[in-house]
Amino acid sequence: MKHYTNRDIYQGSAFFSLLAALILLLILPILLTSCEDSSVQTITWVEFEPVYMSAEEFHASVDLEESRDLENPGKIYFYNGFLFINEVNEGVHIIDNRNPEAPLNTGFINIPANKDIAIKDDILYADSEKDLLVFDISNMQQAELIERIDSVFNTAAAMAPGFTTQSVDPSKGVVVDWKMVERTEVCEGDCRFHPASGFGVNSLGAQAEASFSSDASGSGTGGSMARFAIKGDHLYAVDHSNLITFDISSTSSAVKQANQSVGWAIETIFPYQENLFIGSESAMYIFDISNPAFPQQLSIYRHSTACDPVVVEGDYAFVTLREGTRCPNGFNRLEVVDVSNLMQPKRVNFHEMIKPHGLGIDDGYLFVSEGEFGLKIMDATDPLNIKLLDHIKDIKTFDVVPHNGVLMVTGESGIIQYDYSDIQNLKKLSTIPVFSE
Repeated sequence: MKHYTNRDIYQGSAFFSLLAALILLLILPILLTSCEDSSVQTITWVEFEPVYMSAEEFHASVDLEESRDLENPGKIYFYNGFLFINEVNEGVHIIDNRNPEAPLNTGFINIPANKDIAIKDDILYADSEKDLLVFDISNMQQAELIERIDSVFNTAAAMAPGFTTQSVDPSKGVVVDWKMVERTEVCEGDCRFHPASGFGVNSLGAQAEASFSSDASGSGTGGSMARFAIKGDHLYAVDHSNLITFDISSTSSAVKQANQSVGWAIETIFPYQENLFIGSESAMYIFDISNPAFPQQLSIYRHSTACDPVVVEGDYAFVTLREGTRCPNGFNRLEVVDVSNLMQPKRVNFHEMIKPHGLGIDDGYLFVSEGEFGLKIMDATDPLNIKLLDHIKDIKTFDVVPHNGVLMVTGESGIIQYDYSDIQNLKKLSTIPVFSE
């Protein structure tokens, strides 16, 4: 057995002390750099903050006003030769479109927090935050509010269209809009743990998405991204999670009949024959409305998480799936779903797309908005063998409404109209321009 002397112990202790000092000298610059980096990090992001209006002003500001320029158009609705264009969260433009080559901007209905519209028999229905407003438009120059039904929608206005750190404060009034603001903050630690770090630092963030369906019984025609649809004597509306049914057989009022939960992240509604096709971020829901007051769910067609409008013709539904701010992991494609058996819808075809938004169909011809990548015209007379006929690339598109040979296209630059009576040779008729600040 070896015995350690005091000299041995001292020498060993000195060695380890020297080793520890050397290690400290090596890692000290790294530690100082890490601390310095984490203490001076600056993060910049764009988020949405709520715009408030007092309850008194919210109710009192609904009125018919002089025409104004389009600045941020959303959904459109065609009725009896007139275009009704939603100005997102502000109201509805009235456009005389009886001559689509020379449309006339004739008036504006001021409606705070408005996004959706539908019309039947000279009665216009519009949302205003949680409320449903009913207007008599038999005289377009004197549109008159005849009824307000309070708190029928799960308010979409109080939901930010993109990332926000702002919580809604009801004591400040009614949320009528959201505005984008840029924020900058110096982190006192690791910026990875900042609430905005996962939502696009140094990015412009999400843009608010707006959205439109058709019936031959005195109502008008909207587009594939609508949340309102009229069928017979009933108005069907979807909010974020519910399907709400109104009896509109009376021209002086709307009576809420049913409110049923559908699912999560409901986006659009499209009526076809005796059914409703409802799009969400994860599925298409099919409802039977043979008993119009109480829709019955028949089936669910599930797909990957994506923004999802739908149109239907014959035995086929056409669904565009798009990745986006709210759907970051989605596909960009057009799916063809066989709905001949409404209880068992099944995908029979799909086409890769660039970034599809809204779509419309007329007699087998599909018109698909590709966002910043233009508009595609497709021959879907044989849904199992769809062919691309044309791709207009010099416009930005959001949704389309084909009606009696006139195609109405919504996009950033305004409402562009085409004559598609010759499907091989679209003729541009006019543009209702957007004048952005």
